[in-house]
Amino acid sequence: MKFVRFLEKMEKNREVLNGISLIVLGLLIIFDTLWVGKEHAHTSLEEIPAFWSIFGFISCVVIIIFSKWLGHLGIMKQESFYDD
Repeated sequence: MKFVRFLEKMEKNREVLNGISLIVLGLLIIFDTLWVGKEHAHTSLEEIPAFWSIFGFISCVVIIIFSKWLGHLGIMKQESFYDD
């Protein structure tokens, strides 16, 4: 029950949480660009500032899109599907 209340509070404060998330993301990108050494990179792509942040974001978006596609393909059924 506590978890449900926590989720309801998060839903009410969505704009604040989005702002905080963007600020934290910006700080992480600045930290990665200025202080993380690139001299031990294994590939040339890793030398791009904030590569792993961008890679992680794109990967997350791809996973979400694939999951929605898979759900609409066969997992989600109409409510009247089992009434036949």
